[in-house]
Amino acid sequence: MKYAAIHNVLVTRTARLLCMAMCALCLTNCVYLPHPEHAANVHALPASPDSRIASNLGPEQCDLARAVLIEDPAFALTSRIDLIDAADTGIDVQYFIWQNDLTGILVIEKMLQAADRGVRVRALVDDAQMQGMISRLTVLNDHPNIEIRIFNPFSVRVQFPFELFRVAEFAIDGNRLNHRMHNKLLVADNQLAILGGRNIGDDYFGFSQQRLFIDTDILLTGHIVRELSDGFDSYWNSRWAYPVAAIANYSVRKDDLNLLRQRIHKRLASHPELVSMVTEFNFDETISMLREGYELLAAATVIDDPSVRWFDKPDEIAAELTDVAMNVQREVLIISPYLVPTENMFDIARDLIGRGVKITAVTNSLATNDVVIAHSAYARYRESIIDVGVELYEMRGDPELTENVIAEDKSLHSKYIIFDDDVVFIGSMNLDPRSLYLNTELGVVLRSPKLADALRASFQILIQPENSWRVTNVPEGLRWESSAGVIDEEPAKSNWQRFQGQMMKALPVSNQL
Repeated sequence: MKYAAIHNVLVTRTARLLCMAMCALCLTNCVYLPHPEHAANVHALPASPDSRIASNLGPEQCDLARAVLIEDPAFALTSRIDLIDAADTGIDVQYFIWQNDLTGILVIEKMLQAADRGVRVRALVDDAQMQGMISRLTVLNDHPNIEIRIFNPFSVRVQFPFELFRVAEFAIDGNRLNHRMHNKLLVADNQLAILGGRNIGDDYFGFSQQRLFIDTDILLTGHIVRELSDGFDSYWNSRWAYPVAAIANYSVRKDDLNLLRQRIHKRLASHPELVSMVTEFNFDETISMLREGYELLAAATVIDDPSVRWFDKPDEIAAELTDVAMNVQREVLIISPYLVPTENMFDIARDLIGRGVKITAVTNSLATNDVVIAHSAYARYRESIIDVGVELYEMRGDPELTENVIAEDKSLHSKYIIFDDDVVFIGSMNLDPRSLYLNTELGVVLRSPKLADALRASFQILIQPENSWRVTNVPEGLRWESSAGVIDEEPAKSNWQRFQGQMMKALPVSNQL
């Protein structure tokens, strides 16, 4: 009987897999998405001198380029909510990941409230990790003041985790689907903007017990906000931004807008600490911080072109940062959570170090990297990075700077570069081939000695031995040194993780990471 039962289970599972495979093959004629001819071109609304933001900030301050550094995860959330709550005319949001968790649905609720009071809301989200959110966003799109578009979508939408469909589609149309929109941006009334490394989700705002991403954003005002809005428009009106209503959706159930409101309200009601934190934060404090923010002597956006074709490389940011780097005279400080150097990066490093420029870089250790395969790709180049002359650090799994954090795991997720004493890059880009040549990215290059000083102070805290390992290459091999001691093996959470890392080193996928 036991073997008969096992046989029946195997037959059932095999039949199910074959059925799913046949369905996937039948759907292959749908994978080449047509150009969304029906999607109207829409542009950012002009900034109004009568908006609440302008009235609080002051007309002269709206045009003055200033910046507020956002490092605290709670402030990263409240500042975004502040901008949404303060908006009078338009909210534009653009994200790679929007998680179906507490902070993810809180932001949705705030967008709904803004739309209810007449604010036009546009949300552009990448389709790579939309599991659990697509049905909510589809319902949101029913609101007359909200429009949702999905960047470079998979053509088949399913409610259940039928990953086989996505695998089959990727096998057929992988070159298109491999281009992802990694940008992160929120613009309110074309007057204030927040950008940086954070996506929308508990992991980024300090509300997850599993993981905290240590990240850096920046709040901006001035002319650069209009440039960021123009950049958003270029994505919104590109051929790869599909109205969510135009995408085939095989959901089993679709909520209506009222039911969605009830579900969100019920879920948030069980977490009063989150609601009270957002409610108690005063928008006037954010405005005051902006008035006292870092003055920007120069500010420029660096945005990849979204209209890539199959074999194009969206490498505008890579080219512009190369130009900035080649003018450095003294020092470059780099934080990149995923660090997989290209030959061009090695050439730049050799040139700069040959001219006496000091380069210091911080990335994740194996213990803190949330993507083991990405760390394995980095590990293949680690000795070469050190040998070329880069001073290299890896964040510890138990950094002192997060000693009061509830999350079990901590990962570095900030993405910024400091050039000499006054120029900084902050954005969504990692220093790896995927960010440089496959994904689209967004960032800003800012000239501000005081902002550079503030970021340098954070950088110095991060590389302290209580927070990071200094990695060196000695005759016996690689060595990691911190206040925890000196070790000669990869810092990791477990031997199993080290084994995984070693096995993945053999995979020839560095150019995809």
